[in-house]
Amino acid sequence: MGTPQPLSFADRDGLPFHPHGIAFTVLGGVPLLYVINHAMLNHHLIEVFAVKPGELKLLRRLRSPLLISPNDLVVLPNGDLYVTNDHGSSGNGFSRQVEDLLVRPWSSVVMYNAASSKWSVVADGIAFANGIAVSPSGDFLYVGSSRDRGIFVYKRTPSTGELSPRPDFIDLHSGADNLMWEKPGILDIAAHPSAIAFLGHMRSSENLSPSEIFRLNTESRVAERIYSNDGKQISGSSTGLVWNGMLIVGQVFEPFLLTCNAD
Repeated sequence: MGTPQPLSFADRDGLPFHPHGIAFTVLGGVPLLYVINHAMLNHHLIEVFAVKPGELKLLRRLRSPLLISPNDLVVLPNGDLYVTNDHGSSGNGFSRQVEDLLVRPWSSVVMYNAASSKWSVVADGIAFANGIAVSPSGDFLYVGSSRDRGIFVYKRTPSTGELSPRPDFIDLHSGADNLMWEKPGILDIAAHPSAIAFLGHMRSSENLSPSEIFRLNTESRVAERIYSNDGKQISGSSTGLVWNGMLIVGQVFEPFLLTCNAD
């Protein structure tokens, strides 16, 4: 296997690029990559790229005051977006510190309607909204919460994109990070069992943070833990995906992936 080659950018100016969550779709036969960009403090946006051989071509930028602290996003086949704000305030001010210290449920989910180009808040009352996914049928939206330590499940109206005001909750007893579809009906979830250890890992990579991966059956709502370690193998697991019988685990800070047999 050869060394992966970095993609070049086309039609992009000098705006700083600090990518976070990403989502991929194909619209009108064009492969598109949506990227959250924390361009500057209190300046967040979504950049939309056409994926070409060896190149990402910037097509447009989506901005809104509702993109307070965007973490992850999912794009629908019609171009609609759902984006999680992991905090209720931007920057590192007093309100954000209070939110973290007191575990306040001030984060939210916002929606972008591609037909009208309008943004709206569609869910709130979440403590650190993180990973997000839409069921293949379009009937349900799943939002991981790192501080509520589980998954919120919203009934979704496909024709309007509206969400049920009172979601169900699946308790993982672990702080949910990114959500990945292994296949229809099976959602793979990376999680942080210790918020304190994860905060220590943020300060220094020498501080280990335990990692967990869950496999959620979205019909039975039963979650099975399929991987767990104390952080020595991999700390701060951010993404887990079972693919071709292998479990692939990503992390927040360190530059490597962990792979192991999923059985």
